[in-house]
Amino acid sequence: MARETIMAALFTKLTASGAFLTSGRRLVMWSQVADQPALFLRHTGDDYHRHATGVPAKVTMDCEAWIYAKTGPDVSPDTTLNALIDGVETALARPPGFPSQTLGGLVQHAWIEGKVEIHPGDLDGQAIAVIPIKILCPATNGS
Repeated sequence: MARETIMAALFTKLTASGAFLTSGRRLVMWSQVADQPALFLRHTGDDYHRHATGVPAKVTMDCEAWIYAKTGPDVSPDTTLNALIDGVETALARPPGFPSQTLGGLVQHAWIEGKVEIHPGDLDGQAIAVIPIKILCPATNGS
């Protein structure tokens, strides 16, 4: 399993729309990001699942896509944020004719799973979303 290749492919997939003015693989505090909307991708851990001795483990990578959107006083920040979340969902949709999103054949499946944390920016105009992403990798002989 080539984690860096997988993470690079996921990052490319999420940012391909051009919707983000700033993006990166290292999380930056929203107050430090002038050019928004922004997306930052984090790899937060790996889960190994081995069903029997001698059988290769299945590995699920846990990731988070952090999205920032700041707007002027006349626009609700979560209006912009909702469109950006929809864009991430669209990027991870399975391609037509395929059973899953494989990031170009690198993985078995990549998808959103779990609670999407949304801070709509009601008080200060700074909207934030944290989207949990899972990636099921090909089986590995690692322990």
